[in-house]
Amino acid sequence: MFKNIVALVFAAATASASLYVRDTDSSSASKVAQAMAVIAGNGVSGNFTFVPVPGQTGLKVGINLSGLKQGTQYPFHIHVSLVPANGNCTATGGHLDTYGIKTANGTYNCDKTKPLTTCEIGDLAGIAGNLVANANGQATMTFNNPVITFGDNKTTILGHSIVVHNPDNSRLACGNIVGYVLKDPSSKSESESKSKSKSESDSESDTDTQSSGASSVAMSAALALVAAAIAF
Repeated sequence: MFKNIVALVFAAATASASLYVRDTDSSSASKVAQAMAVIAGNGVSGNFTFVPVPGQTGLKVGINLSGLKQGTQYPFHIHVSLVPANGNCTATGGHLDTYGIKTANGTYNCDKTKPLTTCEIGDLAGIAGNLVANANGQATMTFNNPVITFGDNKTTILGHSIVVHNPDNSRLACGNIVGYVLKDPSSKSESESKSKSKSESDSESDTDTQSSGASSVAMSAALALVAAAIAF
């Protein structure tokens, strides 16, 4: 049942993707509605999604990966730097640790019951456990991380990356975390407006109305499924 809900949430999020646009304004972190990291490397592919949870601190994390080895433990973390254009996961630097937890404690031991004082901000696996793939090489997981955010400078995940590690801690796959804001369905570019004739605009208006209705249905379905997954 749990895995079915996870699959439906990802399907609904994909169906309503047109309702979101990539956030290009670094000052609008408070407007970010969700974030995603598309993961790739060494035959591994998939994504991490992050959404706020009403009434709770932190973010709900959803993971959906394929191309893994059955039964293998895969740690995963938020890293400081972005993945460069060449996809080199090594260039992402170390784990995000803005409070210097690892340095301050000397010997690092993340306690998921005390994440603020014992865990690096980027130690997602320390709180949720490692990913383990099924017989098809797929791994899915959802969990609430009470520390990470979209807005606070010290705990924000925006502007950072995700790295999935092999059991020996070498870097297997990675992807940049990108924030998305809700798209304004009434907004159109100036160039688009000028290039349309009156008849084309009338025709487009009808199409937009139908499209908007379909998008609203997709969004309603997505929100309902996300709510179901959170409640579960």
